[in-house]
Amino acid sequence: MSGAALTMAHAPETGFYFEPLTERLALVVEGSPFPTDDHWAYVGDPIEMSPELARLECANRWPGVDPESLDVEFDLDFERAAAELEKQRMEQAAGIVHQASELDFDLDVLLAQAEALRRATDSTPDTPDDPDPSETIGQAIERASKEGAD
Repeated sequence: MSGAALTMAHAPETGFYFEPLTERLALVVEGSPFPTDDHWAYVGDPIEMSPELARLECANRWPGVDPESLDVEFDLDFERAAAELEKQRMEQAAGIVHQASELDFDLDVLLAQAEALRRATDSTPDTPDDPDPSETIGQAIERASKEGAD
C-alpha cells in the first residue's frame, strides 16, 4: 500500500480479546498491539474474569465456538511490548494520535478518484440551472432562499 504504512491496532484496555474468524482468544495489555491485524472483540477484564469464564463468554457470544478448544494466547515478548508502548507515548507527546481502529488510505488511489470525478464533471454540458463557478457558498444559499420564496 503506497502512501501509508500499515499499523496494527492497539488494545484500548487490558483484557481478553477474541478474534472470531480464526477463533483466537488472547490476553492483551492496554496499549499493546493485537497479535494480528484482524478484528478483535473485547470479551472481558482479566481482574473480573478467569480464562475459563472468558472461554465460556466467547462460546455464548459466538455460537458454534467450542470453549474447550480455545487456548488463551499470552504475549510474553515484554521487550517488544515495552518498545511499542514507548513509541506510542512519544507519538502522543509529539501530537500524533492514532485511533484503535485506524484506517490507512492509499493517497494515490484517492487522488486518482478525485481527478476522475473532476474530469467527469468537466465533460458534462452546462445547463441554465448550473451555478456560477465564482459564486460563494453564502451567495448560493441566498440565491436558493430567494428562489424558494418565489
